[in-house]
Amino acid sequence: MYVVTNRISIAPGNGADLEERFGPRGGVENQAGFMGFELWKQNQDEDHEEYLVVTHWESEEAFKGWIGSDSFREAHANMRIDYIIGPGEISNYDVRLSSSPPAN
Repeated sequence: MYVVTNRISIAPGNGADLEERFGPRGGVENQAGFMGFELWKQNQDEDHEEYLVVTHWESEEAFKGWIGSDSFREAHANMRIDYIIGPGEISNYDVRLSSSPPAN
């Protein structure tokens, strides 16, 4: 499994708007190799709110297919949002170990 995160800092009070923007997915669900999406919110700091966008992929190649797709371009078109502070911090991970509860 391959996981990609994007840490986004925003001006306080704009979290609901950011969450709404991520609500309707931009076609990623139909992308080959896509396994899941999560939007995490960190406890609010005084000067900003911080979110972590987490996507799960079957492989790095599947993720690269997404970022090279028309759906990706459409989902990210006109994304300049004035309450975002600075550029996002993108990190990529190869999952080496994973655990889940046993199936009943």
